[in-house]
Amino acid sequence: MLSGLALVCGVLSSLAMTGMIELLYWLSSTVLPSHSENYEALSPTVRFILPVLACAALTIIWLLVPAKFLKVGIPYVVERLNYHQGNLPLMNAFIQFVGAFIGLFGGLSIGKEGPAVHIGATFGSILAQRFRLSYIAVETLVACGVAGAIAAAFQTPLAGVLFAYEVIFHEYRLRLVLPVLLSSVVATAISQIILGRIEVFELEAVFLPLYQLDMLAAYAVLALCIVVASTLFYQVQRALWRLGSVPLAARFMTVGVLTGLVGLYLPQVLGGGYDTLNSLLQGDILFVSLLGLALAKVLLTSVSIGLGIPGGMVGPTFVIGGMLGAQVSFWFDTQIPVAAELALFVLLGMAGMMATVFQAPLTAIVAMVEMTHTSVTIAPAILVIVVSCTAVRLLFNQDSIFVERLHSLGMVSEWSPVQRVLRQHDVRSVASKVNNFPELLHLERVRDLASGMIDYVSIEKSGHHFIVSVSEMVGKLKELDLGPQPWLMVEGNRQAMDVLRALPGTPVSVVDSSLSLAELLSWLHRHKQHQVLVSFVQQQELWLVTSQQLDQMLLKG
Repeated sequence: MLSGLALVCGVLSSLAMTGMIELLYWLSSTVLPSHSENYEALSPTVRFILPVLACAALTIIWLLVPAKFLKVGIPYVVERLNYHQGNLPLMNAFIQFVGAFIGLFGGLSIGKEGPAVHIGATFGSILAQRFRLSYIAVETLVACGVAGAIAAAFQTPLAGVLFAYEVIFHEYRLRLVLPVLLSSVVATAISQIILGRIEVFELEAVFLPLYQLDMLAAYAVLALCIVVASTLFYQVQRALWRLGSVPLAARFMTVGVLTGLVGLYLPQVLGGGYDTLNSLLQGDILFVSLLGLALAKVLLTSVSIGLGIPGGMVGPTFVIGGMLGAQVSFWFDTQIPVAAELALFVLLGMAGMMATVFQAPLTAIVAMVEMTHTSVTIAPAILVIVVSCTAVRLLFNQDSIFVERLHSLGMVSEWSPVQRVLRQHDVRSVASKVNNFPELLHLERVRDLASGMIDYVSIEKSGHHFIVSVSEMVGKLKELDLGPQPWLMVEGNRQAMDVLRALPGTPVSVVDSSLSLAELLSWLHRHKQHQVLVSFVQQQELWLVTSQQLDQMLLKG
């Protein structure tokens, strides 16, 4: 069932991602000439007014919608996973879609991939909640939605899976990777059917003189540029996070006016910015500094996200890195042909910037391989990514931008080793299955339990549950040799045992299977209980979890 739901999740995530792209392309094409990101062809007045109107529309919507539905984005997904059993409301995803669409159409410097991740994760959460799956299955389906959204955006199935585990969960979960892979592959296939094959780079099979001095210097300079850009990207947002008390209208309109002013002089930074990279790769000449464009893109994106605009950061980081890579390529005269060198450095910049901002090195490397359909650039990519990621961590103590955002809100992005072990195990891996019986139990059924493998049964009386030992129940049958017992009853011309009259059953509470083991342990401590029944409604099963079982599992781990 989990694989079937993963397939459904991949379909829904891909349709959401491709639907946003197609809808944005259709609507933008009615306003922008030639293509959907051709803001350069607009008059200066329109370039200023468009982002201002978009921010005004967002302000009106955000003021009308209840505050609980306004939390959106990847940090919100991680928060719901860590603190709310992965329960992601559909209304928040809808607001995310509407907000990101308006911002992108208005030329704001945000991305569409982050919102698609939120929407895909919501589909996974809703499917898991609908079928009342365990917490570990909820996490798996959320990962399916995240992977499907990224895979559909870039048609990179394996990178989508790694993005889910590196960026959302901060650990690799190979035991549950098959459903996520299925979702990612299905999402990629649907994206290719709807959008066609995305061919961003066409690298020639060239020999890369990796260890020559000029190439090493170029890689070092590129890594340095990425470190500076990613640090600025984080520090600007960090400063703006403190302005949460400023009225929303003031924050949003500041973004609109600032974007409009920058768009007057640098229209290339409006919108996604992928058209600028495509122009570079096609050999077109830009009459502005690439370094200036990258700096403007860093500032506009970080200001937009830092002040609460509901957009993503994945696309802008790609564009910023690509611009930096192209600039470094122009600075150095290497032995690689010009076209191949430019494409190589654009690609290295994209991978390095993404890996550094999100601290997701494997995702960036694999995405680079899948987008270019060649492994020839793996070595230089690893060199740039390792240097830039390590430098940011050591010199500036900077983690993933999403982790830093959660920390600024007083939340944890990673749990203690004990909590991590508990969250990686399913309830049934440490619990004991129990059968649920009424208070009166026929003697033949009691004798049958003696030959079974169940140690405890649950006796239900007036909506309450009591745990009774099977061995003690069977032992009570021997008392019949001494004569009739007060617990002996007759039901339907058959002798039965009034179990709770014969034995002092232990009252026990029943909780839903959506709770993880970590939450069950917390529940036991909070209610000062030593055991609890977990109800799997879909399978109509009851499982007994005791604090002793959890302790034994932790000691073994």
